Amino acid sequence: MVDFWYYHFGPYLFRTDTPQHIIDRLKIDGKKTKFKYNHELAGHLDHQYAYPTETRKWFTKEICEIMDTYLGGSMQFHGTGSPEVFPKLDLESLWVNYMKPGDFNPVHTHSFDYSFVIFLDVPSELKQEMDDFEGTAQKPGQIIFKYGQTQGYQNQWATTNLNMVPKTGDMYIFPAQLEHMVVPFKSDVTRISVSGNYRIANREEVSPNNPHWFA
Repeated sequence: MVDFWYYHFGPYLFRTDTPQHIIDRLKIDGKKTKFKYNHELAGHLDHQYAYPTETRKWFTKEICEIMDTYLGGSMQFHGTGSPEVFPKLDLESLWVNYMKPGDFNPVHTHSFDYSFVIFLDVPSELKQEMDDFEGTAQKPGQIIFKYGQTQGYQNQWATTNLNMVPKTGDMYIFPAQLEHMVVPFKSDVTRISVSGNYRIANREEVSPNNPHWFA
């Protein structure tokens, strides 16, 4: 027997299941909103819409337990112990994406401090398209998180890509500056997701004592 330890490097990437009532409300409100948001986003999508203030206020209250859990997990991941000052989060943006065949998101980052994506509806046809894919690159419809060394180092001594197969209800939370991308698909379906960004409102208090909140 060999005693060993391993250490967490890099950013904290979190996945959880979104409560069904949140999914339902976001889908309903997403159909109603007409605020085109394409000019603020990197995605090659025609249908991206910002949620109104009322939805944002409701969402902030409903999702606060998950966000607090994320922050607590980040503290544990980085091994910093109990913080002197806990971050207070403000939701700066919230939008819905209707991804259709051929749409994609190039490698990009977000603004502010933390970002998330919730998959409201992932049609079963996408799973079949992924299963049928015969290439060696990322599969259709995957979301890819990228960090660290360049392509040449992959699968040698560091994990630099995480290729995730999203399913309905998945919520990913991550530092806003973590690079990520979304691969296009061909199936004649629409995948619905919601994304948003949080800002640490008490940054002046948090930063000197807990710089890891921004890693």
